[in-house]
Amino acid sequence: MIETELMVAARPNRAQRAWLNTDGPASVSREALSVLATVPHWWERRASALGADSPETLGLDHVIAFPDVFTQDDLTLCPIREDLLDARAEDLANAYVVALDDSVRTSEGRHYTPPTLAKILYQHSTKTLQRHPEGLIWDPACGAGMLLLPALRYWLQKRRDAQPEITLRVVKSAIGGRDLDASAVWLGNALLAAELLPTWLRVPLSRRRPLPSLLEVGDGLTPPPVPPTLVLLNPPYGRVRLSDRDRQKWQHVVFGHANRYGLFMAAAAENLAEGGALSALVPAGWLGGAYFQRLRSYLARTAPLTRLTHVSDRARVFSTGVTQETVLATFQKGSLTRSVTCGRVRINGRVSEEEIGKGRLPAVAERPWLLPRTPTDPPVIRKAQKMTQRLANYGWSISTGPLVWNRRKSQLSSFPSDSSVMIIWAADLDGGRLHRDKTRDRLRYLHLGKNDEKFLVLNQPAVLVQRTTAPEQGRRLLAAALDDKTLSTWGGRVSVENHVNVLTCETPGSLLTPRLLTALLDSDALDRLYRCLTGSVAVSAYELAALPLPGPKTLRAWASLPDEDLSSAINEVYGLTL
Repeated sequence: MIETELMVAARPNRAQRAWLNTDGPASVSREALSVLATVPHWWERRASALGADSPETLGLDHVIAFPDVFTQDDLTLCPIREDLLDARAEDLANAYVVALDDSVRTSEGRHYTPPTLAKILYQHSTKTLQRHPEGLIWDPACGAGMLLLPALRYWLQKRRDAQPEITLRVVKSAIGGRDLDASAVWLGNALLAAELLPTWLRVPLSRRRPLPSLLEVGDGLTPPPVPPTLVLLNPPYGRVRLSDRDRQKWQHVVFGHANRYGLFMAAAAENLAEGGALSALVPAGWLGGAYFQRLRSYLARTAPLTRLTHVSDRARVFSTGVTQETVLATFQKGSLTRSVTCGRVRINGRVSEEEIGKGRLPAVAERPWLLPRTPTDPPVIRKAQKMTQRLANYGWSISTGPLVWNRRKSQLSSFPSDSSVMIIWAADLDGGRLHRDKTRDRLRYLHLGKNDEKFLVLNQPAVLVQRTTAPEQGRRLLAAALDDKTLSTWGGRVSVENHVNVLTCETPGSLLTPRLLTALLDSDALDRLYRCLTGSVAVSAYELAALPLPGPKTLRAWASLPDEDLSSAINEVYGLTL
């Protein structure tokens, strides 16, 4: 959940930062401190309800040490949240994350794990292990530790008849976590200790020792105390700029940009005990995309994916405003299977989990993973996985529209000139047909400067595809043909802006004509396949190039079909039943 000590722009460990002002430690807002100030009172009410009456039990300071960033006296200066005095542990943890400054939460990729997803994630790991884990259960980005709560509760329930002193002595070898946020770790230790409180109260007062701290402050990318049997993970999200040293260290899983959550997934897989499981709540983008190709390859070799569940309705699931498409992914160290159990979970008033079929990892694991995400997908994927052709086999290449308009503002105009060409904007592709969007007519023409002709002008037929789409958009692929006739109506030469993919063919007489390619991209079958290849709303050249296409015989048969029959013929070949 929280950041890591990567060698990026100078960012010291928050546990070592000094107070910047009287309002509290750096990175902890006044509102977050109020949540923390509530915890001692919450603890006292909880302990009292369990029958505790001694100062050593009622006072949290006798049980959990305060972090270096604040003291008990500091918290007494903050107003408490009376609405949280009788809250669940999960609600306190959520309140802390929500109360952080937006800039801190966004820059450090912090997101709270909803209790329902934490429980499902643990259940998925036990299904992969085919038992409840018996070794260390570890969270390397633990925050306030709520991802560990289902595992701890089950562990305690299993040991309810054991001697309490022994249970408390061995719990640290069973449950643990690490995070750089010392405030969150302190909060998590208090919340997890509250789960141990009933066991602790069974120990005679004279023999009681302070409750163990299950979480520690530190870099979650470093190995845990022992190889864990299970890693539960909701890592920090977001790109990070690596130092030369760290780029060398992570080169086996980083291609181009590095993302925090990808590094945590790789480190967790590396540190797992043989046969152990990793269950992670992560964005879906790693399933496709060029930047994650080395990560996919490493995971497939080291800890293959065994279960994948897509989270639906995410806008109503995450209190911290996660907008990325999210999945629950479970891996097993040393597994030899390439089969993946796929499903989806809806959390809309009630939890509804559904298995939708089996998927299979590709033989070349660095390629995007084509895995089902709706009940109609498995037959389409099975058909597609038998297709060996791709765009490149038919002579097609993909590039990004070269016009970055805000770098050429002085050359844009609503009127043509002798040296201008018309601009094709992404909005001109709305609805799947090429047209002049009126809102773009005020910047419709690009006046060419010296050397612009070579780099900014398209003068041959092409197929155009929008590069950016909205999460709620009905279709992910929006394509339009720029054939000879259409190109002529646009002046025979155009400039395409950079929110559009430009597909061109250099093979004369290619069986995949612009008409057939546009029909393919406009089909329901290809749109479904594209969604199965990637969780990103961006439509990239990398995923377009990976789309499975039919062989020459099928293309020849399609060539004679009228336009109105092409769509159903394409869906039939891909096995899509609407």
